[in-house]
Amino acid sequence: MKIRVQTTIGIQCAAGVFFGTTDWIKGRTVQLRSPVTVRPNDEITLKLELPNGGEWLLARARVLKTADGDVGEASRVLARISSMSPEHRNQLHAFLERSARGPKVMPRRSGETIPLHEPSVSMSSDGRNLIVKWTDPRAFRRDWALHLSRGRLPAYGSPPHRRAFMMCVMMPDGYVTKFPAEIGETLRDGWLVRFLVPHGAYNRMRDFAEDHKRRVV
Repeated sequence: MKIRVQTTIGIQCAAGVFFGTTDWIKGRTVQLRSPVTVRPNDEITLKLELPNGGEWLLARARVLKTADGDVGEASRVLARISSMSPEHRNQLHAFLERSARGPKVMPRRSGETIPLHEPSVSMSSDGRNLIVKWTDPRAFRRDWALHLSRGRLPAYGSPPHRRAFMMCVMMPDGYVTKFPAEIGETLRDGWLVRFLVPHGAYNRMRDFAEDHKRRVV
């Protein structure tokens, strides 16, 4: 049974390390979107994020087939996992079994309007730092659920000249964290920022979003 995932995936190949998106998983087969070109029979290493946001699984995989995406989109890659640690293999099997049992319960939506102008996104003059700032906790909670927890964030306008840069996140409670990021896919009216949030910062951001959610509901 195919389990649709839609999370960030790290892809290590001969050309380097890149960030893509997982489409679905079926057993040991994974379909993903890759910004870098790989070829059938290439050996790659995957760092796969599970949708709960708390687990990352490492796996060696062999590319089965590829297909070019539409203009401005990443290529589709079908890969088969060849090896994983026993711990990560058990975590993957447990996730697939849970997902196959039925649909997840969706959280209730608040009737309040969330400001669409947040976050504010600006690039430093030297192109080395992308500054992303939220002041409204509701907007941060929205973007955490839709984007940040998956290692991606849509940005309007043209991407910077540097492919890689530092992303500075400023949360509504004043917490600031900084980590590497890069240019992802081109969107219709902008571009996609891709990143892997460090473990400590991830927990801090998740706790803020979930604690605020509990107090609001």
